[in-house]
Amino acid sequence: MAEQATNQFQPEERAFLEAIAHKLSGEAGQRLRSDIEIARVKRDSDFLAVDLPGYARPEYRGHHNLPFEGKMRAADGGAMTVLVNMDPNDRLLEVEFIRWESLSSVAPDWTTLTVIPRPPMGVSTW
Repeated sequence: MAEQATNQFQPEERAFLEAIAHKLSGEAGQRLRSDIEIARVKRDSDFLAVDLPGYARPEYRGHHNLPFEGKMRAADGGAMTVLVNMDPNDRLLEVEFIRWESLSSVAPDWTTLTVIPRPPMGVSTW
């Protein structure tokens, strides 16, 4: 799928991010909510890259995931995980879609979304 620019998250994407923000405590949850409000999104097949107007993002030296993730099915029924990646300043960097059963990009089926705590490294929830 070709990269597409848009001004904001789609309603399903926003609902997912707000569900994660609700599960985060205190300042982390509020910061994510604030980032959701101002975010400008660039869509690619497996990522929603986020630009935060007025925020000078530091030079990229890696990212980290929030302690919650989404599990859902793709439109074709395949398993999919959705991660929220943050920059070193704990600001929203991207949303990443991981397909487990196919390398091809297929739209997510948001009606099957469940938000769960991220499992330890090396442990699969599928």
